[in-house]
Amino acid sequence: MKTRGRFTFAALSSAFIMAALSGVAPARAGGQPSPTPMNMPGMQMQATPPPGVSASEMQQIQQIISDSTHASPETSTQWSEFNHHVSGLFVFLWGLTAFVAGWMWPKRTWFRFVPPLMMLGLAEFLFFRNDPKAWPAGPIGFWISWQDPETAQHRIFVLLILAIVLIELLRAGDRLSPLMYKFALPLVVLVASVLLLFHQHGGVAMQQTMQHVSTNAPLTPADESMLASMSLIKSEHLVFALFGFGFGASKLIADLGVLKGRLGATLWPLFAIGLGLYMYFFYTE
Repeated sequence: MKTRGRFTFAALSSAFIMAALSGVAPARAGGQPSPTPMNMPGMQMQATPPPGVSASEMQQIQQIISDSTHASPETSTQWSEFNHHVSGLFVFLWGLTAFVAGWMWPKRTWFRFVPPLMMLGLAEFLFFRNDPKAWPAGPIGFWISWQDPETAQHRIFVLLILAIVLIELLRAGDRLSPLMYKFALPLVVLVASVLLLFHQHGGVAMQQTMQHVSTNAPLTPADESMLASMSLIKSEHLVFALFGFGFGASKLIADLGVLKGRLGATLWPLFAIGLGLYMYFFYTE
């Protein structure tokens, strides 16, 4: 009962911290960025409303899309950078708490349940902050918003984070089979790392720039700025993926018994700590 009480207190405390952080306003130069409308390039080309969507609803959505094309790039950048910086804080806390739990090896205490709760906070944060004009925070409905590739990718990443949470909680509770214990988490991390290599930002503006490039049309200063931003973001995602590959590999060789004891239990969290610090201090668009 004493152990259960400690776990309950830790869970409630962590949940409170996660909820508080998910509503923090950015304290950076330029003030608090207002939500940037999501871009829905797939729906701009759509002549008729999708099934279940009335003509009036479609007109409202098209108006939101039209407004989003005139959104301030500075505001959009601030919103995205803040999301990445706070996400880095969660990843850092995940790695730090996992490192502490690994340092306790061979003891197994209630603290091993804390790292997954850090990732649960990250999933909560991204669920509400990723796409402020889409469900659940914005007026664009759940099913329609899936037509935007960037929004769809964001939701896939949230699902992968939730998969990590579930796997780690089951691992901590010794509820996984030996095969899943060894390979489930590295596999999910591998999928997320590969997807990062193909994830793009920019929405309609980015698509218009790429169309100008493909047709050899003269590039405007806005096009050149967009290309420079996309190149920078691609390099940032490459760094994320490399950290992910290192994390997955070190976790796998530890669970396979190649790295044993405290070394195996504390090596993989270092990659999470490094990724979190990089996202928080160095990510920029």
